[in-house]
Amino acid sequence: MKKLTFILFLIVLGFTFVLKAKDWKTEAIDSHVNAKAVLLIEAETGKVLYEKNSKESLPIASMSKLMTQYLVLNAIQNGTLSWESVYEPSDAVQQLMGKAAATKLGMAKGNAYTVKELFTAMTVNSANDAAMALAEMVSGTEEAFADLMNEQARKFKLKETSFYNASGLDGEYIGKGKEQTNHASARDVATIAQKLLEDHPEVLNFTRLTDFTTGDGVRVWSTNLMLPGMPQAFPGIDGLKTGFTEEAGACFVSTGVFEGKRVITVVMDVEANGTDTVNPRFELTRELIERIVLR
Repeated sequence: MKKLTFILFLIVLGFTFVLKAKDWKTEAIDSHVNAKAVLLIEAETGKVLYEKNSKESLPIASMSKLMTQYLVLNAIQNGTLSWESVYEPSDAVQQLMGKAAATKLGMAKGNAYTVKELFTAMTVNSANDAAMALAEMVSGTEEAFADLMNEQARKFKLKETSFYNASGLDGEYIGKGKEQTNHASARDVATIAQKLLEDHPEVLNFTRLTDFTTGDGVRVWSTNLMLPGMPQAFPGIDGLKTGFTEEAGACFVSTGVFEGKRVITVVMDVEANGTDTVNPRFELTRELIERIVLR
């Protein structure tokens, strides 16, 4: 009888442990900030700590640049590019320059720009012309580079991802049609971030920069307001990429080390607070980390 009681105790204890172990997966965050998709994972293991609608393919705006970063760093690693390789603006890049709403480095015809400056501008300030320029340096044309992005997505076994450009600008905005807008699920975005950090950890040397000065002497600031010294600073955050377009809404994929573990968060199409589309994505990211990782 005692043996049976002890066995039943172990079963109940084990059942309780399983429930507690799964609390993180089912517990809803009572947040004042809403988003269409949310994901929080451990970077090293890929373990999902929290998710909401993480498998739906959605527009990803400048989070697309994670894949651009990955492929440019591949090219540097295999020697087809170097940090000092030089680029002169093409006609295609000059056409993008005329679009007032597009964030850009502002390259002048006839001037030369190094890969390092272009990569820094794309990473820190989300410069779309810099992303396009790097795509041309790797593949000759942005269209060919998009094919390379999709090929890499297949290698990563991403199911809900499609790329049409290196920057993440909406297809309609650049005259390609709404259907040619980059899409991915939150899970796929997290996978790209995970692979980027695993294969090219040097990207953090750029993502943790709060600002940089262009070759023309212009100081520009990071779009990631959670970095140290920034308005939404949160200790531990050292990356990764913001995004915003009309189709995608406000997005953010973050990474940071908390209690000895690196985590990755993805928030997509975050609801604006009145006219404020910038801060809610950072507020939601903060809540995710505080309530799930640091609780």
